[in-house]
Amino acid sequence: MASLIGHDAEQVAKQYLLDHSLLFLEQNYKAKVGEIDLIMLDQQQLVFVEVKFRSTDGHGCAAEHFTFKKRKRLERTINYYLLQKKLNTHHTNLRIDVVAIDGEQVNWIKNV
Repeated sequence: MASLIGHDAEQVAKQYLLDHSLLFLEQNYKAKVGEIDLIMLDQQQLVFVEVKFRSTDGHGCAAEHFTFKKRKRLERTINYYLLQKKLNTHHTNLRIDVVAIDGEQVNWIKNV
């Protein structure tokens, strides 16, 4: 059930970003070092998106669950993705965004 909820949250986040003029590239990119929920394109900038979902605020809001440790894992996965796609890790225009979904509210945090 949790993965179904996670998948649904990713679909909501994806549609939200599409509605805000980003282009969809990939979903659930997996590597041995981690996973990237969504990969989007905002004009000429690659956007790596972490989706966080909480149905209630009993354990804090969704954005609070994007920790330093999770960011570091995501950065390693992004580097792996860039190497796999033969993109220069130092010269690729990119950013990391979080889409935090708390119940029905969507909060898009750019360039975390």
